[in-house]
Amino acid sequence: MGKHVLLLGAGGMGALAARTVAAFEEVASLTVASLDRNDAARVAVLCQGKGEAASVDVTDHEALVGLMGRADLALNCVGPFFRFGPPVLRAAIEAGTDYLDICDDPTPTRDMLDMDRQAREAGVTAVVGMGASPGLSNLLGACVMDRLDTVERLVAGWNIEEKTDDSLEFSAAVIHWMEQCSGTILECRDGTLVDGAPLADLVIDYPGRGKRTIYTVGHPEPVSFHYSWPQVRETHCGMVMPSAWIGTFRGYRDAIDAGRMTLEEAGRDLVANAAGAGWIEALLTALSRLVDGPRLPLFFVLGEGSRDGVKKTVAASLSATPADMAAMTGVPLALGAILHLRGQTPGPGVMAPERAFDPGAFFTLFAPYCTLPGPCAASRLVALAEA
Repeated sequence: MGKHVLLLGAGGMGALAARTVAAFEEVASLTVASLDRNDAARVAVLCQGKGEAASVDVTDHEALVGLMGRADLALNCVGPFFRFGPPVLRAAIEAGTDYLDICDDPTPTRDMLDMDRQAREAGVTAVVGMGASPGLSNLLGACVMDRLDTVERLVAGWNIEEKTDDSLEFSAAVIHWMEQCSGTILECRDGTLVDGAPLADLVIDYPGRGKRTIYTVGHPEPVSFHYSWPQVRETHCGMVMPSAWIGTFRGYRDAIDAGRMTLEEAGRDLVANAAGAGWIEALLTALSRLVDGPRLPLFFVLGEGSRDGVKKTVAASLSATPADMAAMTGVPLALGAILHLRGQTPGPGVMAPERAFDPGAFFTLFAPYCTLPGPCAASRLVALAEA
């Protein structure tokens, strides 16, 4: 018998999640809720006759609990998560409703994982960060962990130099990017979650490709990896980009930290500079790529440790992906919901995707949605490299 799902947020990622989850027989009905009911209605009409629209202000705790109480599962796509993640999860726990989200901020990830006891007591299963990165990256991390007996360092990486042909537009995502590159960031060192410095050099040796310097950023994976695998001594997230760019990014970091620029001002300046970049900068970028080291996957997880008493490095990436970032984020959220409705999560509590789902089951379900650079069989979707 199908279940009733509530989806909070009717933006691009929420719309993809709604349309995807509605296609499965496990979902009998779907309520799409947004601050603007008209936005919700535009998404609900695309959900194969299962959708209905509702208006909700997620800061109205009583109204949110009431709406959640009528659903078997709530999917949260309302950001920014540093503002809305923990209170929406608290509402789900109070309503006794299972919960998944696409949280992409490290501090609320930590705060929500710390609600594990309350969720267990309420019998609520909550999975935080089930999107692309975090989400897909966490499950790649589980693939790496499965191939090592011990792990000293676990690094999640995402690659912006592979997107250099795309125009950069000012958005909330750009502001969030500036936040990830300034202040302090959560990382694990010596088995303890600590404040680290963003945009620090992080040298990795990718199996079969070689050494490359990437740059630390604030992201949820180091936090969830620490909670899921406390035996790992170090966890980091690194950004891959040409070395010619790092001075500019560090300049924004320093200006934000000194109070000379706001996150929004830095983001707008970054977009303006990207739009005005001329042939000299393009040449410097091309030259830096010649000396930076190997090209790396769009996103990946690399683990350094041992197997059978021998030092090993294992990396995991995807051979193909969905067509755009909305699908890269919304589809994993929907498929996580389906796996949960099929009874394939471990039970009550708050957890990250690597604890919630079997990677093989997820990637089998995910493979048909991965069409770039071409269709890929589920058996070949996860690309593993060892050294």
